[in-house]
Amino acid sequence: MSAASTPPPTGVIGLSHLGIVYGTAWASFGQPVIAVDADRQAVERLRSGDPIVLEPGLPELLEKARPYVTYTDDFSRLAECPLVIVARDIPTDEQNRSDIGAVQRLIDMAIPHLRQDSALVVMCQVPPGFNRKLGEQIRAQRPDLRVKNYYWVETLAFGWAVERAMQPERLIVSAEDPSAPLPPQLQAGLEQFGCPIVKMGFESAELTKTAINIYLIGAVTYANALADLCEAVGADWSEMVPALRLDRRIGQSAYIRPSLGVAGGNLERDLVTLRQLGATHDVETLYLDALQAANNSRFDWVHRKLTERLLARGGATGTVAIWGLTYKKDTKSTKNSPALRLLAEIDPRLTLKAWDPAVGLDEVRANGISTPLMVVKSRDAALDDADCLAIMADWDTFGQADLDAIRTRMRRPLVIDTVGVLQKRRAEMAGIEYVVMGR
Repeated sequence: MSAASTPPPTGVIGLSHLGIVYGTAWASFGQPVIAVDADRQAVERLRSGDPIVLEPGLPELLEKARPYVTYTDDFSRLAECPLVIVARDIPTDEQNRSDIGAVQRLIDMAIPHLRQDSALVVMCQVPPGFNRKLGEQIRAQRPDLRVKNYYWVETLAFGWAVERAMQPERLIVSAEDPSAPLPPQLQAGLEQFGCPIVKMGFESAELTKTAINIYLIGAVTYANALADLCEAVGADWSEMVPALRLDRRIGQSAYIRPSLGVAGGNLERDLVTLRQLGATHDVETLYLDALQAANNSRFDWVHRKLTERLLARGGATGTVAIWGLTYKKDTKSTKNSPALRLLAEIDPRLTLKAWDPAVGLDEVRANGISTPLMVVKSRDAALDDADCLAIMADWDTFGQADLDAIRTRMRRPLVIDTVGVLQKRRAEMAGIEYVVMGR
């Protein structure tokens, strides 16, 4: 690309999961990016080639984008950028409430350096009303500044964030006036993703992101309710699913795998946000309340199975092996991890040992879990002399498990598969007591 054809840089603020993935995706198209964060350690790590977060395909994407990205903690560099994207993850507290303070602080640091006639795009998952208030804040703080703010609805999913960033089904963008054309650099950048661009007003877009997640929670709750009925009447949910997916009203990609409920923090946050919104505006939230209650109680499934299959038969003694400490595969995130909840709640007389491909004992302790636990060095080492194997996350390596190792290394080959990773291998399970949802 010649200097004459090189576009001006796009500023990307926030070097957490969201900003790293989407800033790199933007730069991978040959778009110069100035990636800014107040966290100097994150800046230095990315400069050295450390992706910081675990995501399949991210190291390769970072290498492709490297010639186009400048990492810095100098917010004055944003003055070079006619387009600035705020892409910092919004953390949640123990009650799954959003804490927008971290994002607001970055925006406050950026506003003094925004150039005239620039565009500021927020990509963080913010509550309805945030972006309209942001426009008012900018006008109050810099009355002379000609800048328009926009909202880009992110679709980050831990474990396949790169795929979703590079191959989105659609892009949702909002503005104070959604009928007006988008700024040329934003429009051209979005078009490179090769998918429909859906425009709408601020509040509609802010609620659309939450509406998508609530639909997913509803699908999970539906699958869990039917799976429990299957277990009660002798049906098999795995036999039913192919028929359901062939119904066009449900579809091949439907979120209908039974589980211990939603985890990770983001989906739970949306339930909290909408219930609070309903309370604020005196809107009935019975459906949302039911989803919340169902999700809160769903974890009882694993306790029931441990009681029925292990504790009721042999007393509250023995060794439980745990595969998976993250909340799902291909991530280091332990936020709302089912495995960590199990560690916190399990009968203290049981001996526990665990293995996870990405995290270890330090991450468990960092989450405030003090339960005695041995973290072993390999997947199969966890099986030695165990009376039960609880599979708590859907890592591919668990689905590829050596079934002979389960038969021979465990004292009792009892497998409680909370995520169904071995479901397709049931025909190979002779000699293994296999417990899975919906069967």
